[in-house]
Amino acid sequence: MELIKIGKALKTHGYKGHLRIAIDAFYMDDFEDMKIIFIENLPYFILSKDINTDSQAIISLEDITTKEMAFLLQGKPIFAKEEDLTEILEDDPYQEIIGFKMVDKTHGELGKIEKIIEFPQQYLAQIFQDKKEILIPLNNTFIQKIDIKNKTVSVHLPDGFLEVF
Repeated sequence: MELIKIGKALKTHGYKGHLRIAIDAFYMDDFEDMKIIFIENLPYFILSKDINTDSQAIISLEDITTKEMAFLLQGKPIFAKEEDLTEILEDDPYQEIIGFKMVDKTHGELGKIEKIIEFPQQYLAQIFQDKKEILIPLNNTFIQKIDIKNKTVSVHLPDGFLEVF
């Protein structure tokens, strides 16, 4: 059984163990029919769900009956069984580096990666320097190292690359 990430538990709601969750809009139609979700590889049966936007809902899970119990699930990714999904969204390989610092070998710290932009041929990291948007291609030529522990992406940009912006 393969599990696919479909969303995230945002925060508790009320005092009876309800959770406010965000579901990727791509999976919302499938989520409406789901009876079970997985958080930290554990199955949770959905007792009730109140879908209040195209990507958020408030749910009640079996055995989660207090705010304190729900609090432990806060911020955790939500998964579904692959067979419960009609279609699977291709994973963005660079999502995990959003928020990382980008550091160039020559110019030093460039800024924080604000988001990843996908184009048909490549992915770009969006950073801002002095309120100017800079788009850095994410490829093996530029990326020297991704340090998950220190949340940094080390790059070596060609001479003159930053002057274009």
